[in-house]
Amino acid sequence: MSLQTIEINSVKIAFDKKKTKEHRTAVNNPCDCQNCRNYYKHIEKNKELVEFLIGFGIDYNCTEEVFSWDLGNDEDSLIHHEGYYGVFGKIEGEEFDFEKIGVKITFQKGASVPCDRTGDYFWICIEGDFPYILDEERDLPITFSQRVQKSNIISKIKAVFRKK
Repeated sequence: MSLQTIEINSVKIAFDKKKTKEHRTAVNNPCDCQNCRNYYKHIEKNKELVEFLIGFGIDYNCTEEVFSWDLGNDEDSLIHHEGYYGVFGKIEGEEFDFEKIGVKITFQKGASVPCDRTGDYFWICIEGDFPYILDEERDLPITFSQRVQKSNIISKIKAVFRKK
């Protein structure tokens, strides 16, 4: 393992850029769902953030996981995205986060995301509230009242079939 060492916020970070860059599996291949594509598009537009990730051997399109949720329920509501990137190496100190380049960046020793890595690794989490910017109609989440309506319709249909 050919480790590089840097210091961020007085914490030493040792990582293997080459091994991180070469690690591609089904777990960290780009996802094509609408939320992930919206996340990737925002990261792509932030050249300074892309360079920051490249410095660790990370391809911004190759997250281990992106968690997304709408902060409202209309076309203009923001979407909260959290993208997790695995890096081979270790954080030699406490976990930490900071806000820079328009996002929150967290260095974590462990996270509950799918992973097929072995050996020493840590996570870089990129987090932010972003607008929807894809050139396609946005899939909005189902609201509670829509769920109740759907549930009532399904109940009525079941009742009709039970009577027959």
